[in-house]
Amino acid sequence: MNRPDKPIHKWLHLIRQVVRWARLAILRLRLRGRLSVGTNVFFGRNCYVAPPEYLDIGDNVAIGSNLHLEVNLKVGSDVLISSRVSIVGNDHRFDDPSCTVFWAGRLLPSSVVIEGDNLIGHGVIIVGNVRIGRGAIVGAGSVVTRDLPPNTICYGVPAKPKKSRFKISNT
Repeated sequence: MNRPDKPIHKWLHLIRQVVRWARLAILRLRLRGRLSVGTNVFFGRNCYVAPPEYLDIGDNVAIGSNLHLEVNLKVGSDVLISSRVSIVGNDHRFDDPSCTVFWAGRLLPSSVVIEGDNLIGHGVIIVGNVRIGRGAIVGAGSVVTRDLPPNTICYGVPAKPKKSRFKISNT
């Protein structure tokens, strides 16, 4: 599907489709049944994708280059994930004084949900078990450590809701 905001020549569009198909095919082989994708899903180059149990992606999802994923992830439809986004677990034990962090072991795998109609900005880090509400926008460079409400613009370290995504009309 050719985006109206970025017209390209037909032959370049074909080459792009083949490259995107190949990336997805390689990912399907590597994940061996842990990957479920809808239609019109694209992964950028150099993505490290290692979900422990599952990666479920809806329709119309574009993922930029250099994604780093080490948790279970469910992504709704109509989502843009920018480049250099890291989605990692909060899964190391460090609460046992009789054990060093190195030997303490791991917790259960973390799970992240991105509900849909979201934009995750460049360089965002998402840590642990969090839910990003439908329509939420996460600003570039933010660190998400807790759930974010729907239809809000969130940014910062840690990311917090700063304003509503849509203007509320008093008519």
